[in-house]
Amino acid sequence: MGRVRLAYQTKFGLLFISPAALYFAAFWIFPVALAAVTSLTDWRIGSPPHFVGLLNYVNLATDPQFHHAMLASLTITGLALVCIVGLALGLAVALHDPSLRLSSLFKLAVFIPVVTDWVATGLVWQLIFLPNQGVLAGLLDGLGLARWSALRWTASRQLAPLAVAIFIVWKMTGFYAMVYLAGLKSVPREIQEAARVDGASPAQTLWRISMPLLRPITVFVVVSGFVGVIGLFEPIFMLTGGGPADATRALPIFLYENFFQFQRAGYASAAGMLFLLMSLGFALVAARQLQYSFYD
Repeated sequence: MGRVRLAYQTKFGLLFISPAALYFAAFWIFPVALAAVTSLTDWRIGSPPHFVGLLNYVNLATDPQFHHAMLASLTITGLALVCIVGLALGLAVALHDPSLRLSSLFKLAVFIPVVTDWVATGLVWQLIFLPNQGVLAGLLDGLGLARWSALRWTASRQLAPLAVAIFIVWKMTGFYAMVYLAGLKSVPREIQEAARVDGASPAQTLWRISMPLLRPITVFVVVSGFVGVIGLFEPIFMLTGGGPADATRALPIFLYENFFQFQRAGYASAAGMLFLLMSLGFALVAARQLQYSFYD
């Protein structure tokens, strides 16, 4: 009787997860498998593919444009990720303060950018970054920094990666702030109160008590933030289009140009597979760190 009931529950469970499993297979497993096969060909859109083995990967290893795209991706991702982790933690600590009034309103304000559309907000940020006439220029002018109001944020090789990173930070920080806030709420109050009784300051309590307990959450934020940011196409395309002078021509832009503009589907697929392996490698290393963090 017990085996019959277990088999029934198993079939019932499989029925419920089948839509998600089919979605994952159709939109994740199948495209990755197709890209892996295509990466071994010289397929150009409109012409039949021919098997070339690892030639695309060999060419990528010596392609300076691919190297530059990787460097641009890592630069933008590094700038954005450091700010996201720091700001998310700071916002979570502020929102966790029991003396904060209208905390629900502040939580809503922090999370609103997360649910907005990349393209729509990208148009807004184009107006914000306009030199001399943009919102940011007006704020700098009002603060007495008029000489900075003429900065060409999206047209300067030095400032364009920073502008893209600022847009990404504004858009994504709210989600990770809520993740940190949930983690802070799970820290036992008894431990925090015992630390305060022993004379620990709020900063010491956060650093010595809460942060070690939040280590798994921090690793999750870093891993998911890295994977999420490095694959973003919309903010770069909306603000700079990959320019100026290829300063923001990151890997997603490199893939887009090679596939849709140059119609080098095989070459773009090989670059995409390397991109995927790089992201998976980072995620696996951090996941192992997450596993060990539970036992430290």
